[in-house]
Amino acid sequence: MSYATGNFSIDELGFIQTALTQVLAAAARGEIDLNQLAREELASRGQDENGVWVGFDRATEIHLGKKSA
Repeated sequence: MSYATGNFSIDELGFIQTALTQVLAAAARGEIDLNQLAREELASRGQDENGVWVGFDRATEIHLGKKSA
């Protein structure tokens, strides 16, 4: 099987093969927003949309539109 990977190798996208079937099916049905999950994960890592460290507060603001208290 080949994926429409754009600039990413199969090795870089291999994590998708380990995802639970019910999660993949829910994403395919639009019940899970994988883009939102990616934004939340980047925010939790303190990274911007390019994966550059910007700190947790700034990343939360970028991805979730929230200013830290």
